[in-house]
Order: sequence, then C-alpha cells, then structure tokens
Amino acid sequence: MFEVSPVFYYVIAGYFLMTLVIGYMAGRGNKTSEDHLVAGRSIGPVIGGAALAATQLSAGTFVGTVGVLYLTGASYMWYWPGMFAGWLVSAIWVAPKFQQFKGVTVPDYIEKRYNSKVAKVIAAALIVVAYTVYLVAQYVAGGILMETIFGLPKIWGAIITIGITMLYTMKGGMKATTYSDFIQAIIMAGCFFAAVPILYSQAGGFDYVGRFITELQPTLTGWHWQFKDILGFALAFGLSVAIAPYELARMYTMKSQRTVRLAIGFSFIFQAVIAIAICLVGFAMRSLYPIMNNADAASSIMAVNVLPPFIGALIVVAILAAIMSTVSGVMIVSASAISHDIYGILKPNATDKQKMTINKIATVVLSIIPLIFAIKPFDMVQFIVIVQSSMVASFFFATVVIGLNWKRATGTAALISMLGGVATVLIWYLMQKPFGLNEVIPGVLVSTVLLIVCSYFTKPVPEESLKPFFGK
Repeated sequence: MFEVSPVFYYVIAGYFLMTLVIGYMAGRGNKTSEDHLVAGRSIGPVIGGAALAATQLSAGTFVGTVGVLYLTGASYMWYWPGMFAGWLVSAIWVAPKFQQFKGVTVPDYIEKRYNSKVAKVIAAALIVVAYTVYLVAQYVAGGILMETIFGLPKIWGAIITIGITMLYTMKGGMKATTYSDFIQAIIMAGCFFAAVPILYSQAGGFDYVGRFITELQPTLTGWHWQFKDILGFALAFGLSVAIAPYELARMYTMKSQRTVRLAIGFSFIFQAVIAIAICLVGFAMRSLYPIMNNADAASSIMAVNVLPPFIGALIVVAILAAIMSTVSGVMIVSASAISHDIYGILKPNATDKQKMTINKIATVVLSIIPLIFAIKPFDMVQFIVIVQSSMVASFFFATVVIGLNWKRATGTAALISMLGGVATVLIWYLMQKPFGLNEVIPGVLVSTVLLIVCSYFTKPVPEESLKPFFGK
C-alpha cells in the first residue's frame, strides 16, 4: 500500500455516489422489463457510441493491456486493427439488422432467426458461462486496483466495486448502464489522454523513454510477439466484438439503423484516443519502473506515485469506470439470459413482474459466483479476457454474421455450430494451443464449417422466421 492523498478518497467516493444517483434516477422511469432491458429504445448516437466504447474498454484495457504493453512492448498494439475490423463487420452486416429486429436479448434473435427454442436456451446458457469467465477478469482487476492503492485485500476491493455496480444495474437497468457509460467513457478517454504529457515530463520526454526502453529490452520497441500470436489476439477480439452479446444488446436500445451506424463511428473515436494513450502509458511506466512484480499494477502505481493527486484520483476513477461499465453491461445480458430467455421458455405464461424478480435474483447470484474464482491465483487479466473472447466468437460469430446474411442457415445447424465451436475452443485451450495457434482460430473455423455443411442436410427455416432479417 502507498501513502495516498485524501483527494483519492473524496474523488472515488464522489464517483461511486454519482453512479448510484444515476441508477436511482434512471430506474424511476422503468415500468416494464423492456424498459429495464432495452432502455425504451430511446438512445441516440453520441450516448450510444460512448456506451459501446465504455462496455468494450474493460479492465482488460486499462489494467490488462497496459500491463502487457509494459511487459512486452509495442508489438502487442497490433491487435487493435483486428478489433476495429470487427466493429466494421458489425456496422455493415450485423448491427443495423439487430436494431431493425427490435428484440430484447441476443437469444431472442437466435430463436426467431433459427425457429428454435432449444437453440435459444443453449445460446443463453453459453452467454452465462462465457460472461462468468469475463467477470472473473473484471473482479481480479478491481481487487488489484484496491489492493495496490488502498491496501485492501483483493476480495474486498472486488466486493466494493462490484457491489456498487450491482446496485445501480438492478435499480436502473439498461438506461442507467447506458447513461453512466457515457460519463465513464468521457472520464476514461479524457483522464488517460491528459495523463500522457504529465507522465512523459516525469519520465524525461518521448525521446528519452524510447531510447531507454530500447536499450533495456530491444523487443519492447521491436517484435516481442510472433505473427501468429498477433493474429490470434486480433481475431479473438475482432471476431468477438462483431457479435459480442453485451454490445448487440445495445443495438436494441437505439432509435434507428442510422443511429446504430453513427454510434459505432463515435465509439471508434473514443477507442482510438484510448488506444494511443494506453500504449504511451505502458512505455512511460516501463521507463520509470523497469522492474515491477505485477505488471497489471502499472496503472495503479502511475496514479498514486507519478501523477498529481487529483489527476491520479481521476485515473483511478477511469479504471474503475472501465471495470464497472463492462460489469454492468455483462450483468444486464447474463441476467436477462436467465430471466427472459431460460425462465421465459420454462414458464411461458410468466408475468412481466415475475420476470423482473427473476432478473434481480439472477443479477445477485451471477455477481457472486465469479468472486469464488477471483480469489484464486490467475493469469494476467488480459489473458483471461482473451480466452473469454475466443469462447464468445466460437459460438456466436457464425450464427450471427452468417445467419443474418445467408437464408439457408438452419436451426439444427446453428445448434451444432454453437456447441461444436465452444467445444473446439475448450479442447484446444486444454491441449495448450497446438502449433501455437490461438484457440479462436480453430473454434470459429469449426463452427463456421459446421453451420454451412449441416445447413445443407437439415430442415430449412420457415420463411416467416426469415422475414424480419431478409424481408419478403
């Protein structure tokens, strides 16, 4: 633990209070489960774009990516083009059709497009499993942050961060999550970008930092990662972001197809600013602290030891914002998978009030389960995120991207594709990545082949199910 200025406590307490107030105010207008889950389909492009960026830019970015850049250098940044390519795929072939469909959850799309309730339940279950893994990464990051700065045990740091997020998510739903994400995205982009000149003035300037880290370890400014590594990272993030359920759920909240495309454009701007800033932060911190026991603590140490107290406190808030914005989005999607999709199928006559009750119970339960895993030692935060991204891409990329643009894809094939893709990822990962290939490559390849081949040997989907996506 470091000696922290009281400013940190005031700024962080103020931030927590602000998020709770947003949750309370937003929740007052929620009358139905649709209001709670899709914000009344009222979100515009700027707020929607900020929300897309904030949800994507998780602990994996501000804790994990900074840590990996600190440890391995500039070559890791080449995964960003893959992620941006994923956003382009979403903007052109996925997001507008999702908005037009006007469902409530991603498994709603699976059920309607493939005319299969079984596929809907399997999709919902896979979302819950994959996002439980994702929440572990966020909890670990929150624990590291609170431990590094305030000396709290990791488990208590995670409980505080997640507890507050759970409260405003349960009360305010998607509207609270979206509006708090808008503020959080501004905090993230503004604080990290503003920190760069201060950080480099402390480190001796851009030229000095470049020379120092090159002499320290030439691969920091060269190529630490091989091409197949970078390709794996880029595909894991790019393929998953194109169809990420917590991002697709945001498409339902927006006013029109034009709004969706504009929102993705605005999210590009937020993410580009942050990508540049965190790269520069990683280099500067390696120059200032050449040897660090835990690279994931680089952002926290920067906030406390390098920056002025107020700026440092805002950086801590930015990291908390990244964690909380992602956690709230994941909570909404995972809880709705249980209350709307699984419970809705098991009890088709359930009232809206019953579904809302189940949703709140699910939010609490799904918030607690990852804590059990987060207290155990894990790999670096960013690598937990990569495994989760590979899982999501393996069971959703083919069924979403191909399903929205190829009429012949069938329900049975979609079911086989999802299960085959995720099984491949898990087997490949447990086999310790044969040939050095990231698990996302065989996972998406197998799920795509299964969807296409099995579609030719199984019963076509009725035309009625295809109309919302392909017209008459």
